[in-house]
Amino acid sequence: MNKKEMKEFFGEDLEFLKTNENLKNLLDNLCPNRAKYLMQKANKQTFLRFLENEKYFDALRDFERELYPLLLDRDTSIWKKLANDKTLSIQARLRSAYLYTYLSKKPLKLDFDIEKYKDQFSFYHGNRSKDGDGYASMFGLKNGLNNMRFNQFKSTGSF
Repeated sequence: MNKKEMKEFFGEDLEFLKTNENLKNLLDNLCPNRAKYLMQKANKQTFLRFLENEKYFDALRDFERELYPLLLDRDTSIWKKLANDKTLSIQARLRSAYLYTYLSKKPLKLDFDIEKYKDQFSFYHGNRSKDGDGYASMFGLKNGLNNMRFNQFKSTGSF
């Protein structure tokens, strides 16, 4: 990334780069497209879009195209943190707990009765059919990720 691209990302003041040589080296070697991608991934609002997907997505494929890259190369603790965030809706917390368990293979205990919400929500709002995903049913969701498409994406980068 050159100085002009760095100014687009960080504004005019690049003084902080003078005091941190490691950060400067990292930015010098980072592709601008990759930098945009990484900055989008780190935004809490980005995570919330997937948890409150009925507000943001009209098609399952669009949802999956944006979600799958976000799930790769990411610390799963963000999903655990969001599952315990009481400011989020119940369905967002259920979806987040599901993602944490799916990705980490560690069961998560929530502080509310899941049975009360059983089969009210799907992982993706438009998907009404049950798919037998054991992790999704642990959290009362009708269905979860399409495991076959997600594994294909992990292997090839597309589906």
